[in-house]
Amino acid sequence: MLHGWNSLCGTCRRAYFRQAREVAFAHKQHLRNGRYQHSYEFSPLRPPDPASLPRKTNKARKWPRRLQRFVLFSSAGIGIVYLTDRQLNASSLIRSVRTFYNGVLIGCDYKINFRAHPPFADSIEAVHGRNAQRIFHLLRENGGLYLKIGQAIAMQSAILPPEFQRMFARMFDDAPQNEWKDVEKVIKEDFGKSVEDVFGVSFRGEPGRGLMEKTARASASVAQVHWAKLPDGREVAIKIQKREIAKQVGWDLWAFK
Repeated sequence: MLHGWNSLCGTCRRAYFRQAREVAFAHKQHLRNGRYQHSYEFSPLRPPDPASLPRKTNKARKWPRRLQRFVLFSSAGIGIVYLTDRQLNASSLIRSVRTFYNGVLIGCDYKINFRAHPPFADSIEAVHGRNAQRIFHLLRENGGLYLKIGQAIAMQSAILPPEFQRMFARMFDDAPQNEWKDVEKVIKEDFGKSVEDVFGVSFRGEPGRGLMEKTARASASVAQVHWAKLPDGREVAIKIQKREIAKQVGWDLWAFK
């Protein structure tokens, strides 16, 4: 190619360059016509129609709605779990959560304040006192095997601080007793009959039948005792297991581990 170019005369070379310039100019003119093919006519300035403008969403306004939805759904979920656990598991899950919460709280309290000069208590005795109250309320609220464990610890409480000794001494007081409707359900589930049919008693004073008190004479951790008088005149103490114990024992043993 280079040999052919060198063999051309000056006239041919000038003709080649002139043709190349014409092609380049035509291409440039074509691009210019395509870019400026629209003609603009004068029009007075008019404000835009507000309806045609894009709406700007305020993201800050969405947060309250999202927070309300979160609170609503969270409350509904917690309520469903609470009612389901109370009806089906005798509040076993809630009792376990309460146990772990108090355990973490007591552990953190001693981790921070168990020293000669506690930063968040007047003295180490005050730390013992408030944690003893926490354990006492935990055992009383949970009931069942928790009270039994508290009574077992109370028998060996001499090795504990005096604040815990006084607290565990209260474990031998009467535990909260179940309502009479729960007693009737236990007897119905165990014997398939009503209280009147099982023990031959009457709550309406029918002649020839015995008597039974609906209020327990004593209440312990897993059972409560009712006084009754049988039709033959014998006075007996009827010990009835609390209805929720059967459902709670598995969860309680798991929590103790």
